[in-house]
Amino acid sequence: MNHDPRLTRLDAFRLKVNNPQGIATTLFASDDVPVEANAVSELLEMLTLQESVEAFADALPESFDEAPGIEQVALTPDFHKARGVPVGTVLATRGFVVPQAIGSDINCGMRLHLTGLDAETILSKREELDTTFRHLYFEGGRNIPMTGTQRRALFTEGITGLLNTVPKSQDEGTWALFHDLPIADELGRIDHQGSPKAERVFALDDFIGQPGTLSRDNQIGSIGGGNHFVEVQRVEKILDGTTAHAWGIKPGMVTVMVHTGSVGIGHLCGNYYRDVVRQLYPATLKHPANGIFLLPEGERFRAEAALFWDAFHNAASFAFANRMFLALIALRGLFTVCGESESSLLYDAPHNYLWREASGQVLHRKGACPARGYETMAGTEFAYTGEPVLVPGSMGTSSFLLAGRGNPESLSSASHGAGRALSRGDALHGHEAEFQAFLERFRIVTPTDLRRQDVKSRRDIVEKKLDEIRQEAPYAFKGIGPIVETLHGAQIAQPVAELTPLMTIKG
Repeated sequence: MNHDPRLTRLDAFRLKVNNPQGIATTLFASDDVPVEANAVSELLEMLTLQESVEAFADALPESFDEAPGIEQVALTPDFHKARGVPVGTVLATRGFVVPQAIGSDINCGMRLHLTGLDAETILSKREELDTTFRHLYFEGGRNIPMTGTQRRALFTEGITGLLNTVPKSQDEGTWALFHDLPIADELGRIDHQGSPKAERVFALDDFIGQPGTLSRDNQIGSIGGGNHFVEVQRVEKILDGTTAHAWGIKPGMVTVMVHTGSVGIGHLCGNYYRDVVRQLYPATLKHPANGIFLLPEGERFRAEAALFWDAFHNAASFAFANRMFLALIALRGLFTVCGESESSLLYDAPHNYLWREASGQVLHRKGACPARGYETMAGTEFAYTGEPVLVPGSMGTSSFLLAGRGNPESLSSASHGAGRALSRGDALHGHEAEFQAFLERFRIVTPTDLRRQDVKSRRDIVEKKLDEIRQEAPYAFKGIGPIVETLHGAQIAQPVAELTPLMTIKG
């Protein structure tokens, strides 16, 4: 039970965050969802951004096209401390953007594919799949060559850019499946159709390469570290038969879930822009104590804002393509070992992103995914169900598929996972019996093959890899059950299906 005096319980699933700025701020958490006191402290420090905005507007009023301010804040049940802006924060602003409020891994998000494979086949072939996946992801098997022209099209037009520039004759490696699957027909199942537009490419010319020369890079098709993964799952339980039927979800079905973002590309763009907004802050003002700076959307800094949006869309486009390729690589491995099967994309949505609403409001979601309802999804395949919401559990535990309900108090936003209960440092200590039991029952594919005898003899290598796994083990995270119960009880999203892991691939 939460007893933080800075929080006032409104009902079984909502807490008001009391703050001096008077900003409408709602935390969605039942009594079964632990709330970190240090996350609340970080949030309250973040909200002093309103004072920075007002001081900026007084010092340089021509920097804004309209009166700027924070209009609303929603906090998802996986709310926890980060660096300046807590994970699980949804920030609605007017007149300015806060690059730090989406983090450096721009367009980190989730993707889910459905297949015609059965779980028993996967379980019977896990040893072979382990070897195949390790080769494909970590031992040179990705094989996604691109020309400079194609990479530039990717950065400026996203997945649409690749569809327009990669000929069917270019079918080496992962490109063969790219051409075989109905990528173009499924763009409507991706937020922004996986193709946010940019006028130029920011600081990536060396990475892009020569226009007509094929080359490979180490970024596209990379999982990244931390809690990112590719997972082969089984549909364990149907929770909403009508919506599951509409989406083609069946009990026992094998699915592929991907969680990653723009990896090194996003960090380049995000770190650069944090430096830019710091330099834009009026020299007459003391820098904000919370270290959070803003980008005004007005005439004075129009050029800087235009460059920001281009750099943001460059990284976002890369992330959409990266998730697509990671899923294609998983399907390559499954089809190679288990035989060809049908496959379709259900949905792909970001949880570190900016959305400009029709009202002119800018929504910042950091570690929070969109959960839009019928009205907002009108004109899409999900007009009668609400938006698919992917909420993964911790490694080795269930994930959940839900349907968004467009709750205005949550800013149509839901959790992007279970949320950490222990810091990565704290997760390294204790819980040894629980960790060993987890390793025995669960299959994890990593770049280091812990099955090899020569690797087993190198305790330094083994312990380093095990420490990385310990940081993401189930005991380091909040329970997924109370998270989903809160999303359901607060009418943020309707549970549709429970997915359990068969194999997880970690970078």
